[in-house]
Amino acid sequence: MSVLLDTDLLSLLERKRVPAKLVAWLEENDAPIFVSVVSFAELQHGLNQAPETHRPGLAAWLDETRRKFGPATEPLTEPVLVRWRELLSELKASNRTMTCEDSLIAATALFHGHTVVTHNKRHFEPAGVPIIDPLV
Repeated sequence: MSVLLDTDLLSLLERKRVPAKLVAWLEENDAPIFVSVVSFAELQHGLNQAPETHRPGLAAWLDETRRKFGPATEPLTEPVLVRWRELLSELKASNRTMTCEDSLIAATALFHGHTVVTHNKRHFEPAGVPIIDPLV
C-alpha cells in the first residue's frame, strides 16, 4: 500500500507543535508516502497570502518540504487528469461535489492506487478513495 499525504496534514508539519498522533503515524508507517503537486500549489498560495513577517520562515519550510518529498511528488499528468474528469462525471451522476483541489488529489490517488491520508475525511468520501485519518 502507498499513501498520498493531503495538504491539511502536510501543513501541520510546519507547526512548532506537530500533533503527537501524526508524528507517531509517520514514524510507524512503512508504506511509501507521496505528495501531490496540488498540495505544493496550495501551500505556495498560502505562503503568498501570509503576513510579510511570516513569509521567510514559511518559505524556508516549504523549500525543505519540497526537497524532502521531491522524488515522491505526484505530478498532474494527462492520465491523472483523464481520471479526474472521470471522477467529476461520477460525482455529477451521483449529485455530489468536491473542491477542485480535493478532486485533483483524489483523482491522483485513484489513478496511482494510493490511500489518501487526511484529517478531512468528509472532503474525500465522495470520491470513494481509501482514506486514513491518523489523528483519530
